[in-house]
Amino acid sequence: MEDEIEFKVWRSAQQAGSKVSFARLLEEAVSCFKRNPGLDPIVRLHASGIGAESVRVLREALKRHDIDAGPSAAYVELRSRLRMHLRDHLQFHVMKIGFASDDMKADQLERDMGL
Repeated sequence: MEDEIEFKVWRSAQQAGSKVSFARLLEEAVSCFKRNPGLDPIVRLHASGIGAESVRVLREALKRHDIDAGPSAAYVELRSRLRMHLRDHLQFHVMKIGFASDDMKADQLERDMGL
């Protein structure tokens, strides 16, 4: 269920504006990420989940910040904390512009309350 909401967040953020505004939003999200010491697992975001355009734009944003996105254009490899940061950033944006579904709103409330 969590992945399903995450995929909806990505797709909603992409559909909510132009390609340029979506690229700017991802660039902002990557720029404001503060990496904590230590390692967290590498995870993949696949085009089948977040969309091919999201993968392409995210790969470009990561490259500009010297973050390796992995070898394939079909997915992005990144650390789990960065993945959650991106999701949170996009979800906040989708909520702020009024484009969030009821599932997204409930998920945001649960996370805000620490549930």
